[in-house]
Amino acid sequence: MFPRPRTLLIAIVSLVPVVVAARADVPAPVPAVHQSEPFRQGVLVDTFGQWEIRKGLIDHTFLLIGASKGDGEGHFWLHCDQNNMITVAVPLLERPHDRVRSHAVTIHADTGPTRAMSLVVFEDFVAVAIDYDGGRNDKVADFLDVLRSAKDTVTISYSDHNFDYDVTQLQAAQSRFRELCSRPTRR
Repeated sequence: MFPRPRTLLIAIVSLVPVVVAARADVPAPVPAVHQSEPFRQGVLVDTFGQWEIRKGLIDHTFLLIGASKGDGEGHFWLHCDQNNMITVAVPLLERPHDRVRSHAVTIHADTGPTRAMSLVVFEDFVAVAIDYDGGRNDKVADFLDVLRSAKDTVTISYSDHNFDYDVTQLQAAQSRFRELCSRPTRR
């Protein structure tokens, strides 16, 4: 009724190359310390160095997540949906002591451009700016302009924190992100 041990061992050994070959295209795993972060709940679609693209938790939405150099403690993400709405979000390392409605955030490119902006604070832990078709939010446009102008590094600063992001693979990540965001939805 059960296979002989030698037959079972041969079957398992013969499966190993298939599993290894199948895993060759899987993006590198996210370090365990960062896997529980709420913005990482969506399915991983692709990675580009310190950048990853994930499906959003709502159909036809995607996130482009940047992790800072070093320990990757700093993050920000761009979120798109089927209505071409773009959200920029910068999670704050600590919750403000008082209830605040906005938080000062500065983004600086290694090529020179710097933008200081006041972002709306959502749920006391993330600063956001939203853009959408038919509307305009200069904060989102400014943030994206600084990202595009950087050659090697972008720095995001708030409170007493400074986070450097390697942008050498950002152009490829943004291209894939835009491709996913612009796919027509099937209803």
